[in-house]
Amino acid sequence: MLWRNPKDWKWKWLSWQVLAPLLGPIVVSFLVALLWESGQPSFHMNMKVIVDVTPWALTFFTMALIGSGFNDLWSDLAQRQATAAFLVVDAVAVLIYASFIVIWRHNDKFEPGTNVYVLTLILLGASILVCHEAAKV
Repeated sequence: MLWRNPKDWKWKWLSWQVLAPLLGPIVVSFLVALLWESGQPSFHMNMKVIVDVTPWALTFFTMALIGSGFNDLWSDLAQRQATAAFLVVDAVAVLIYASFIVIWRHNDKFEPGTNVYVLTLILLGASILVCHEAAKV
């Protein structure tokens, strides 16, 4: 698990399954906007737009991560029942939370507050932990 010594973490998995999908679009968008700004003096980069990561987007990412966790775990399911159970509980929790977000978004004035971001990040963090354990790497 991730709370072990960082030397024991699955760094390749963390890099390609978590860091690249989360930070890659932000870094590329920043670089492209910076290049665009260099040739268009009237354009001014807005970092709030570049780093606009919504709870909805993070929830979709979390579900994709859980899907990869199930894929990694599937061939060893019988031998790794505890991890499989945690992955199922995690998936159910994230799906229910996604349903709440869908309902909240029906209100045109809905703006996700701090509590929504905190819960989204908690669910993402839990998913990273469980999927890290499920990863074969």
